[in-house]
Amino acid sequence: MTDDDILEGRTLLLDVLAAPRRAGASADTDDARAQRAATGELDQWDEPNYARYGAALRRRFADVHDYVFKDLAPSTGTASVRGVATFLARLDVLENGTDPDRAGSKQSDKKAVAFLATRGLDKAERKRLKGLVDVALGPTSPLPEHTELPEAARRREALVKLRGWFDEWSTTARAVIKKRSYLIRIGLASRKAPQRKPTTTPAKPVAPPPTPAASDEETGDADIE
Repeated sequence: MTDDDILEGRTLLLDVLAAPRRAGASADTDDARAQRAATGELDQWDEPNYARYGAALRRRFADVHDYVFKDLAPSTGTASVRGVATFLARLDVLENGTDPDRAGSKQSDKKAVAFLATRGLDKAERKRLKGLVDVALGPTSPLPEHTELPEAARRREALVKLRGWFDEWSTTARAVIKKRSYLIRIGLASRKAPQRKPTTTPAKPVAPPPTPAASDEETGDADIE
């Protein structure tokens, strides 16, 4: 291994460690972000404004209140969007007098809608809300097909080159260097974990057998002698 070989390996390593040159593509679309924004805005709009306009209608146009807010309550997410769409559609019906069941109250219905306009729910605001509903409930364009970024391909190529350099010189080192301690120092071998000796419990000393007592005959003979 010469200095040029070492320099080559260092250059390949630095190329792999270099920061990406281009940011990754965002897994999102503009209309998907707009849809989420519209849904969030309507989600925040329904609760306080249902309360405002409901209180105003309940006092002055009780039958209109019951018609507009029948089975309608603040909600969250897509449900809130559909609720606002229903609320706006009912106001359009009252303003245009297109509900045959309310043929006898057309004048009163129009007055109620005109009154809400004085409280901020005019045609411009209703048009704005309808636009948000259309965006929130509308389709979104599909995500673009995933294509490999040039930066990812470049980085993979750099990794392949570095791996080739490492395989060449690590194989050479294992073939030439036989001493394990040297291979450990250059990172091509690892130290063996020390083996623990099994612990043994020392045997308890065995007591000697008791000496048998002398018989009566043996004792008598000894006395006679």
